[in-house]
Amino acid sequence: MNFYMKWKESLIKKIFAGSTIINTKGGPVEYTVDGNSGPYVMVMHGAPGGYDQTAALFGDMLGKGFRVLSWSRPGYLRTPLEDGATFEKQADLAAALIDSLGIDRIAVLGYSAGGPSAIYFNVAYPDKVWALILECAVTRRWRISPGNIEEKIYFGHLVYDDAFLWAADAAAHITPRLIGMSTIEMESSLERDEQKKLIDDIMEDKQRVEVLKNMIKSMSPAELRRDGIKNDIAQLHRIKDLPMKNVTAPTLIIHGSDDADVSVADAQLAATKIPESELYLVPGGFHVMALTDSIDQITGERVSFLQKHSPR
Repeated sequence: MNFYMKWKESLIKKIFAGSTIINTKGGPVEYTVDGNSGPYVMVMHGAPGGYDQTAALFGDMLGKGFRVLSWSRPGYLRTPLEDGATFEKQADLAAALIDSLGIDRIAVLGYSAGGPSAIYFNVAYPDKVWALILECAVTRRWRISPGNIEEKIYFGHLVYDDAFLWAADAAAHITPRLIGMSTIEMESSLERDEQKKLIDDIMEDKQRVEVLKNMIKSMSPAELRRDGIKNDIAQLHRIKDLPMKNVTAPTLIIHGSDDADVSVADAQLAATKIPESELYLVPGGFHVMALTDSIDQITGERVSFLQKHSPR
């Protein structure tokens, strides 16, 4: 057996071992919970993603006094796309999941393409949501930017190619600087000198180097995420007006000033539409907040916000 097949089989085995399948009234859902006590926080992952994106990009939220519920949205890993292709149906599935787990109320963190599902969830089930965080979240119609060549190639071809992802995973361990620069170039609008300073800072931070490695793994293998990615892209193209004015939960909107994937205008729109919201704009921040120089402050903002609004 070659190295590629060993990598793929090992990765799939690890992914399946780290999660549970529960049969809800909306269909089977893959999930995991980190933490044994404290209020619940649900993460609506982005694209590409799955339940494992939480540990990869939001590991800073684990062990902070919350029980973090991570699940795979329809089309990702072991949650069938048939469970809910539209963002509205994904909100219904999320409600079915927490009902099956016996959770009455929960906070929601909607990241990137998970933003619309998080918004619909609060609007459809206001009594179930005690707080909402939208981070780098899509709130308007989203399309692959024709001017972002790296993004166009990535979402058009490479994200569906397991051989490429295997090579990227190997590169992340051997030359993490290369993967880091590619990520910054694709996901940020930082100037070249700012990019260089950021990658220098990342390389001196073991925690952020680990984020780079785990980020690639949370996109792989492509065959288990392909349906979800294609569906997300199609659904994001169809967004017209999300019901943000009907959001009832206290809302923290976090966005980077240099996000090249989801425009800061999405965050500004949400801040004007959502009644009880506050906007935390991160100077120099981009689409992968876990890699920014401000990640410690961002973590503190999230935790403080959740502690402030957590049920007593």
